[in-house]
Amino acid sequence: MYVCICNDVKEKQIKAAIASGIDTLEGLKDTLDVATCCGCCEPMVNDYLDEHHAKLDVLAYAV
Repeated sequence: MYVCICNDVKEKQIKAAIASGIDTLEGLKDTLDVATCCGCCEPMVNDYLDEHHAKLDVLAYAV
């Protein structure tokens, strides 16, 4: 699924970048150019980041 139409960025690219350690909006902007044109995809990108950080929080408490 396309998340950033302006820069031709798909959901799987964003999730792969987050999984590789790029877990900030600024990092994703620098790496994938998401949310650098019209900005309509920024809320969805932030949702992916929030989901990732929530999983990390759960793992941190499980240890």
